[in-house]
Amino acid sequence: MTKIVLIILFIIIAATFCTLNRQEISLRYFFGWNSGSFPLFLLILTSLVAGMAAGFSAGWGERRKLRAKARELSERVKALQEDIELKLPQEEKSEPSTEPPEGPTPPLARG
Repeated sequence: MTKIVLIILFIIIAATFCTLNRQEISLRYFFGWNSGSFPLFLLILTSLVAGMAAGFSAGWGERRKLRAKARELSERVKALQEDIELKLPQEEKSEPSTEPPEGPTPPLARG
């Protein structure tokens, strides 16, 4: 329910932003190049989407590196666990005894 409310709120804010920034603009480039007229909000929203795409692609590359490192470390942990199991003496691998553990020793009496 919260997600739906947030989406509706975002749509209202975006629509209000677009209606408040409807001024026609024209971009001038180097060498006398000009763009045609278009609303200001299109430039702002296009810049926003381009920035989000650039950020996502940069983050995606980092996540990919971290996943590869995690996979490598997981394989290393498995190999080390297998190595430990091979090196343990057979008596430690057997079933644990059913005897309760010994309690602490009582202190010596002073006399």
